[in-house]
Amino acid sequence: MRKINKKLSSNRIKVYFLLGAFALLSIFLGGCSFLPKEEPVLAPPLVEPAQLDYETAEVKKGEIIKRVKGSGTMVPTSHHDLYYTKDGGRLKKIDVREGDLVKKGQTLAELETGNLAFEVDQAYIDLKKAQLRLQQMEANQEDKYSIEMGKLDVQSINNRLYFMNNQLAESKIVSPIDGVITFVTEIRQGQGVPAYESLFQVAETTQLQVQYAAMNANDLADVKLGMDVVTNIKGKDIKGKVVQTPKDVPADIYEKNPDLYSKSILVEVEKLPKDTKVGDIAGIEIVTAKKKDTMIIPKNGLRSTVGRNYVQVMVDNTKREVDIEVGIISSTEVEVLKGLNEGDVIILK
Repeated sequence: MRKINKKLSSNRIKVYFLLGAFALLSIFLGGCSFLPKEEPVLAPPLVEPAQLDYETAEVKKGEIIKRVKGSGTMVPTSHHDLYYTKDGGRLKKIDVREGDLVKKGQTLAELETGNLAFEVDQAYIDLKKAQLRLQQMEANQEDKYSIEMGKLDVQSINNRLYFMNNQLAESKIVSPIDGVITFVTEIRQGQGVPAYESLFQVAETTQLQVQYAAMNANDLADVKLGMDVVTNIKGKDIKGKVVQTPKDVPADIYEKNPDLYSKSILVEVEKLPKDTKVGDIAGIEIVTAKKKDTMIIPKNGLRSTVGRNYVQVMVDNTKREVDIEVGIISSTEVEVLKGLNEGDVIILK
């Protein structure tokens, strides 16, 4: 009986072993079916190069106009620089400010004079006394010597008064005209005043002109004396003429403010509106160059380097450079004298 059981047990082990092996084989074969299938490698698609789009313009014939255009201000046609002619004085007071209207003879400033004014008043009293004494001597028919001495006393006091009054007059600056104060010194009370240093500028208010200051001196290179100008003052277009350019400024005036005079012009206006005053804004327009029936390109088509002017054109889908000779250059256009023909197409920047 034991032998039979051992035999059965051995057979069972074999069966279990075969079943396990079969299960492992099934799993292995089944697992292979889950692996991804290898796909064929595809060639990358061909990409055509992107076409570059250029902004272009045709060369055309027309009129080109170069202008100077902007806004200026109304300024007096003339002014007076006021100053002292002697050193050593100290400023006592200033009676006006920039922009004040003044009358002819009005006192603008005074120097310190100590007791001079009192001494002048006292001298007038002394003069009156001397004159009364002389009158009394003449009335009493006193001797010639006494009368002559009396006359000399009067003359001496008059001389002293003349000298002191001159000192008082020289201590003051007065306006020589009816006008407006356009400049006041920065020297203050108690400070010394150098001789011939301008303390005030007073300008006439009845005679005005336009002063236009450009951003750059080169902007005025083509402006000439006598050129016609169209001004716009208080909404009215009024004719005018250039009466001063940077080249026409007197040297002594130019040195006072080279930054201003190197890039400004003055325009005389024919008939100003009656209510025009100093400081009013005035538009100006000056045609400095003009030409009809000439070849023109947009200014942003012109390229320049080291004295060379050229444009870019497309030839057989290839960008090329073409040298050109230019004439008038306005704020928006360029005149082409050589190098291009009407209808040519150029590439813009």
